[in-house]
Amino acid sequence: AVVSTQSTGRADLISNPPLAGSFTPRVGLTCAAIFSEDNNWYRAKVVKVHKDSDNVDVLFIDYGNQATVSASSTAPLSPQYSSLPGAASECQLAFIVPPEDEDWKEDSLREVQMLTQTKLVMTVVGKSGTADLVSLSSNGTDIATHLLSNGLVEFEKQRNRNKFGPLMSSYEAAMTEAKKNRRNRFQYGDFTQDDAKEFGYSK
Repeated sequence: AVVSTQSTGRADLISNPPLAGSFTPRVGLTCAAIFSEDNNWYRAKVVKVHKDSDNVDVLFIDYGNQATVSASSTAPLSPQYSSLPGAASECQLAFIVPPEDEDWKEDSLREVQMLTQTKLVMTVVGKSGTADLVSLSSNGTDIATHLLSNGLVEFEKQRNRNKFGPLMSSYEAAMTEAKKNRRNRFQYGDFTQDDAKEFGYSK
């Protein structure tokens, strides 16, 4: 029933576009927003309102992508569609700490994009707030292990080793290999993010 209602709502947005600019964006509100690549309306949630401009950041809740749009490209949704949960689920790679340095962040994102161009196998291993903690594999390659062994990210050790032992051991071995071979972020030694902050290290 939920899927059917979501499909009906999508059809309504296409056949009866809402009145643009008739919505006052506030963080957390569900609305309709225009996706600039096809100029169509989609359900979205406001995640940030820019104080210095007319722009807002939205999350397209049925697809999972985010975009910055003008407030005039948002509109209210009828309650029957705004109250429905999004079809996309929030996920993050389990126990992976992304780099804070923008250059390394771009490198790691490029690697992820390259590895996710094919069919993926996802396993949910836990929960963090509203997000599912997942492991992802592409053609038999665990994406987090690949990123760790190439020195592009770090991992956060978990207290419950009994529950996550095999995964933790795999990630720890991968990051140890990256440090030993001084790959990417570890090219100048065994730097973690805490060390980088202390010594002012960046790419």
